[in-house]
Amino acid sequence: MQARILWTAAALCGYVVIVLVSQQVAGVPGATAAHAPWVYGAGYFVLGVLLLGAVSRWWRTGSPALWRPFMLSLGSLAAALEVWSQPQGVVAGALLEQWMLALLALLAVALSARLLPNRITRWWLDVDRRLDDG
Repeated sequence: MQARILWTAAALCGYVVIVLVSQQVAGVPGATAAHAPWVYGAGYFVLGVLLLGAVSRWWRTGSPALWRPFMLSLGSLAAALEVWSQPQGVVAGALLEQWMLALLALLAVALSARLLPNRITRWWLDVDRRLDDG
């Protein structure tokens, strides 16, 4: 139970950091998160890692084949909320680019969960992938 709460709290803190940094960047005239794509993408990559770890601990009866799409769904909704909360005056194309960048980072996490060695995924997802992956 403590691991569930720890991974969930870490994912929530990661999301709050992304939102706060994005709001700070939006406060700078003429700047968007698209001006620092690697930083923004890395933030969502870390969020995806934490979110997938939390999902795997809350949904024990599922398998990694179900956890990855669920993480992508939650992450894309979180990214949409973060992008939608941007102050007015930001170009709509930049917001779409920002959302797609977040989705790309989350997709990289989902692929990493499939391709990383079993030793790493066993620690990250708290399950032996060879036994439970569908």
